[in-house]
Amino acid sequence: MARKTFLRQGYWRYSKLGLRRKNKLIYRKAKGRDNKVRLQEKGRIVKVKVGFKKNKNVQGLVKGLKPVLVHSINDIKKLAKQEIGILARIGNKKKKEIATFVLANKITLINFNAKKFMKNVEFAQKNKMMEKSEKEKKLKEKEDAIKKKEDEEKKAKEKESEEKKNEKEKPDEKVEENKADDNKTTIKPTEDKK
Repeated sequence: MARKTFLRQGYWRYSKLGLRRKNKLIYRKAKGRDNKVRLQEKGRIVKVKVGFKKNKNVQGLVKGLKPVLVHSINDIKKLAKQEIGILARIGNKKKKEIATFVLANKITLINFNAKKFMKNVEFAQKNKMMEKSEKEKKLKEKEDAIKKKEDEEKKAKEKESEEKKNEKEKPDEKVEENKADDNKTTIKPTEDKK
């Protein structure tokens, strides 16, 4: 007998019970006093009961193959023809190794798409490299800006020191210039207005 899909009452009515949401389509036993599914009235959805079990030779199989948990490449190599692999929870480093091995040997795992995984890994690596290069550029720009500021400050200090040296060497010229400026400015007498 083909496998029957058991659904809870009201799945066709409410989104939270599974309307247009496959991941919410979960069976729950009908428990209401006047519930027509519980009373097994004609034309209602099927209630779980004895007789819907799979044949013993098909029970526990996935796509007709016995599922085996896979942790490494060695586990994949040990898989028999009647077995299919289920990838365990492992880190990205091992996942990369397994993905390359699976793609090379054309092996299928139930819960792992090697092509998709490798694309995501390559995309992530490119993004990481781009971010790294951008950070390096920003750091270089900052360092260049700091160096420019330091150079400008050094030049300004050198100019000031040169000016001070020039002032010390030629103080007589400055005094003469100041006297000449004083002579040019003449004071006008103020007129009293009444």
